[in-house]
Amino acid sequence: MSVATLVSPTQSHNRFPANATEAVTHPDPYPYYASLAARLPFGFDASLGMWVAAGPEALAEVLGHQACGVRPAGAVVPAALADGPAGEWFGALVRMNDGPAHAAMKPWLQAQLATLHADRDALVRLHDASQAACADAYLARGDAPAARLDDFVFRQPIYGLAAWLGVPAAQWTEVHEDVQRLVAAMAEAGKPSPRADVLTHGHRAATAMRLRAARWLDNDAAPDTWLREVARRAASNDSVDFDALTANVVGLFTQTHDACAGLVANSVRRLARDAHVASVASDPADLSVAIKTVSDVIRFDPPVQNTRRFLHAPAVICEQALAPGDVILAVLASAPPSATPDGVAWTFGTGVHACPGRSPASTIAAIGVHAIRQAGDDLSSLADGTAYHPLGNIRIARFSA
Repeated sequence: MSVATLVSPTQSHNRFPANATEAVTHPDPYPYYASLAARLPFGFDASLGMWVAAGPEALAEVLGHQACGVRPAGAVVPAALADGPAGEWFGALVRMNDGPAHAAMKPWLQAQLATLHADRDALVRLHDASQAACADAYLARGDAPAARLDDFVFRQPIYGLAAWLGVPAAQWTEVHEDVQRLVAAMAEAGKPSPRADVLTHGHRAATAMRLRAARWLDNDAAPDTWLREVARRAASNDSVDFDALTANVVGLFTQTHDACAGLVANSVRRLARDAHVASVASDPADLSVAIKTVSDVIRFDPPVQNTRRFLHAPAVICEQALAPGDVILAVLASAPPSATPDGVAWTFGTGVHACPGRSPASTIAAIGVHAIRQAGDDLSSLADGTAYHPLGNIRIARFSA
């Protein structure tokens, strides 16, 4: 493959977004993604200042390459967060860092997540959490259905995860608020001139969340729940660092916040556009409708559309010579959906930094979508919406102005 530069489509194709980050909020980016993967699966985008990988072959090579790190070399923690509790927390996250210390703990954490089963008791807790999220969204946003829905899609996944792990219900609202502040600080840290007040709130939230996580692991969690069991296993394993464990428990919430909100929101929009399912004739008690819709969204309108990789060493990738410090935008949404619902889900990534949470995320989102259907709101009024939250990597349908 010859060296090539990725350029924006011509004016005759101005229905396409200008580049892969703008595609995330485009009403229908998938023709653009297909074109990108077909004409230039790996090239340099001067408008973004980074290489862009599109299509399954290029994505697999980038995400599996040993020279590609999940953070820039020498910058494990974003500079704007480095001098405070949020930076200390970020530096302990196994999914956001490379190196032997993180590699050693990652398999243990993945094994613990694999024990998070959706049994009957868990589904009851998730249902209760979704109902609580509905009530609190009403308190936060009032009578406007679209505004309540915008609140609910972020609130419900955090409540649901908290309930499933064993966080006492009295803490769900505060956990949601602190996770929002921490996620906002992470996003702010990537801006050229981050706002000091947002970062300050993020540092405070990081401190509060890690203190809570430490208490959860020290018998404050509900009996017979995941947190209690993980605490027991960690206590009997000398290789598990307790501070790192608390950081990564908090990390489960921050990783859930945007990605699972996208699953819920995009599923609701998909339902709204399905005249048969959105109609009152469709049984709102049928959980299978929500399960299928979430599965379809994972395949056809996934929440996490982009991720980045940073070159830690010289490498030849997709027949192109890259240098240390080069950045690759891996366009996960450009890979075609798998032929079966349980096939490859690129939105969860692949390789050493793949997200192990597909099953829990799908379950939480399905219960959230089911709660929306049971609420009885007329979703058809949302069918014409095309707005998305202004994010560069994660696609989250937005319902209010």
